[in-house]
Amino acid sequence: MEFTGHMLTYKESLKVMADSIKDVENQVEDNLQHALVKSSNLIKLNKNIKEIELMSEALADLQNQGNLLAKEKLMISLRRKIFESQCLLIEDIQKSMLKAVEAMSDTGNEMLLLTNFNRIVKVLNRIDEEVEGI
Repeated sequence: MEFTGHMLTYKESLKVMADSIKDVENQVEDNLQHALVKSSNLIKLNKNIKEIELMSEALADLQNQGNLLAKEKLMISLRRKIFESQCLLIEDIQKSMLKAVEAMSDTGNEMLLLTNFNRIVKVLNRIDEEVEGI
């Protein structure tokens, strides 16, 4: 009968540990997803900057020529690319502001995760004590 109590405690302890491990896994997956999205936007922004640089150089080359229509089209394209870049940055700023709020929440969650890890350690210590007592 005494052994049955130890087994129930042991099973409950393993369940707590499994739940805590799942929480940690979910948090890591969320962090990885965020990093992928951020790097993707930086790649787009870098591409836009290079295109703006090339258009600026082309505009400088056209300065010496009299092709007014080509200059106007290039200026329109240049303005459009700059606008796209600004929109991308504004979207990133909005996401960053939202992430700042989420970061506060994440901090609380991470503190909870740390508490869960501490609980796991306590459970493991208790299991060790119970196993040694058997």
